[in-house]
Amino acid sequence: MNEAVNPGSAYIPKIFVVCDQSDTAPVWGYILRQQGLHVILETSLEKAIDRWSAEMPDLIVLDLNVAHHDPIELYKKFREVSVAPVLLFLPTHHETQILEAYAAGVDEVVVKPISPAIFLAKIMAWVRRSWTVPVAGLSLVKVGSHRLDPARRCVINPEGLEIRLTNLEFRLLLLLMSRPSHVFSAEDIIESIWGGYGNGDQVLLKNVVYRLRRKIEADPGHPLLLQTWPGGYSFQG
Repeated sequence: MNEAVNPGSAYIPKIFVVCDQSDTAPVWGYILRQQGLHVILETSLEKAIDRWSAEMPDLIVLDLNVAHHDPIELYKKFREVSVAPVLLFLPTHHETQILEAYAAGVDEVVVKPISPAIFLAKIMAWVRRSWTVPVAGLSLVKVGSHRLDPARRCVINPEGLEIRLTNLEFRLLLLLMSRPSHVFSAEDIIESIWGGYGNGDQVLLKNVVYRLRRKIEADPGHPLLLQTWPGGYSFQG
C-alpha cells in the first residue's frame, strides 16, 4: 500500500504531468491529488515548456502520443529548463527507443499499459527518492544572517522567514555555505550534487542557481548572496 503525503508536512512535492490524451490525463491527476501531492496537469504541448519552466516542478511525467510527437526531442527541450527527474511513458516496448531515451538522460522509461496502482507506486517511489536527503548528524549552518536548517530543509533569512528548499537546492546551499566566500568550481559542484548523473552538464547547475536566487535573494537579478565567479559559485555571508 502506498503512503499518501501528509498534508501537514513541510514539503509537498510538485508533480508536473504532461499528457496529451484527454481520457488519461484527468485520471493521472486525480490519482496523484488523492495522495496529497501538488499536481500541475498540462495537455497542451505548446504551453507545456513555458509552464514547466515557470512552475519548477520536482518530478515530471511525460505521457505522450508518439504517433504525433517525438517524445525524446520534446524531453531534450524540457531538460534545457529543468533539473527535475523525468518519467517517460511509451505506448509500446521498442528497445531502440527505450535505449535512446535513457541515453538522452530520461530517469525512467515506463511502457504502457500500466495500471493506476503501478503508476502510483512508481510516482511515490520517485517522490521519496527526489525529496529524501540524509540529515542525520548535520548541524544548523549559519553564515552571516542566514541559517540553513538541515532537519527542516529550509534556509532562514535575517527576518526569520523560513524558505523551503527542494533536495537539489538544499544540497547546493549546504555545499556553498559549508565554506563561505569560497569559490567552488562548477565541475566540483556538479560532481558533489549529481555525481555521475550530472554528466558535466552546467545547464542543470545554472537552473538550480536560478531557482535558489529567486527564493533567497532580495533582487535575483543582482544577487548578493549566491554569487557567480569565472568558472564557479560562492555563498557570501
